[in-house]
Amino acid sequence: GVRAGAGHPPGGDSMNFLQTFNFAITTLSPVHVGCGEDYEPTNYVLDGNRLYTFDPVLLLRELSTKDREEFARIVERQDSLRGIQRFFYNHKKEAIRVGRLSANVAESVQDFYDTRIGQVAQREQGGKNVLNKLEIARTAFNPINGRPILPGSSIKGAIRTALCDELLCGKRFPVRTMDAGGIPLREGAIRREASRQNMLMAQEVLGLSADSKLRFPTDPFRFLKISDGIFRHKIQQKRNDGSALQVERRPRVCLQVNRKKRPNKFTAKGNVNTLLECIPANTAQAFVAQWVVERKAGPGALVPGLQLDFATVAHACNSFYLQRFHEESGVLKETKYAADWVAGMEKMLGNGGFLKTLIDEGRGFLLRIGRHSGAESVTVNAPRSIKIMKGQGQSSEYGVGATTLWLAADRKDQVDGMQPFGWTFIMRAL
Repeated sequence: GVRAGAGHPPGGDSMNFLQTFNFAITTLSPVHVGCGEDYEPTNYVLDGNRLYTFDPVLLLRELSTKDREEFARIVERQDSLRGIQRFFYNHKKEAIRVGRLSANVAESVQDFYDTRIGQVAQREQGGKNVLNKLEIARTAFNPINGRPILPGSSIKGAIRTALCDELLCGKRFPVRTMDAGGIPLREGAIRREASRQNMLMAQEVLGLSADSKLRFPTDPFRFLKISDGIFRHKIQQKRNDGSALQVERRPRVCLQVNRKKRPNKFTAKGNVNTLLECIPANTAQAFVAQWVVERKAGPGALVPGLQLDFATVAHACNSFYLQRFHEESGVLKETKYAADWVAGMEKMLGNGGFLKTLIDEGRGFLLRIGRHSGAESVTVNAPRSIKIMKGQGQSSEYGVGATTLWLAADRKDQVDGMQPFGWTFIMRAL
């Protein structure tokens, strides 16, 4: 609802207003928001396609004196890390007992873990052993209870991209990649030029002050506050007899794989064995969060000219992200990487579809959030300058679009049945 609040904006005599309500975020495809932390193979075990995290200190307390002495000997050895991994794997029943069930795991990930834990992946020139990369990138989480969160900053950043794109209205801010003499700029110079153009674009389309000291006070996003999304790990479902059933929902560990938009005999760059923790696709109302917009009713030197509300944001996001979806879905169908996922989305977004109905009623909007959302979804439609990695020994290039897609897969050699990352739907609570 909208309610009046006390206080006056700087430079004006108007009363403030707040638009406050809760909203839910449904994942339409796997979502991973990086947090810079990993599950390490020395504090987790996989068993039965499930991931259990544990405190090594608590585990050692549960073991016999003989086992603790064995562990001490392993730590003192030269290859202690490999030995520690094997030790915890051999005591995974005890680790599960003192640990916490944190996520479900793709079957191939379980197989990969079982065959590689505590083993040498390869031997470098000179005889140096290299351990397998068994780290699992965690999605953003609450440090108190360990459950996933969806940062409000991620939601707000995705909204800002869509709104800036809508406000461009055909304006273009090309990024120079050549100097005045036609000589290619160095990579660092291109990045600085892109950053400068982004700042100029934001200043113009959002009506920000040219004065750096006034740029933040005149930013309309200063008055939009979005809380972190809280993961609904338990929900109530009805049985056929009408009784209630409590269902527990968990993240899922899968592989991230890189696939070319135009397949050829050469494989795309990227570590196909990189493991990610994601919120699975089609997790209805996976997160709940709060939306607060402070509205300024009168003039003032530090009052933004653009006033945000849910309808304004929803229109911009649906316009921008629906276009991104249709562009990417064509590639996903043509290559058959994710044809089934696209078919399901097209049904929900088509006439009579659930998402189409919510969009038409003004109750929700499409949004793409998190890692591997695709360069086109995190940049506006001004001429893009996207870094394209080349083969070993070749210099990177810059183009108007990415040449590969990052997809969620269950197997590293998967060619179909995959899903893109990051698609969500924001629905306002009634």
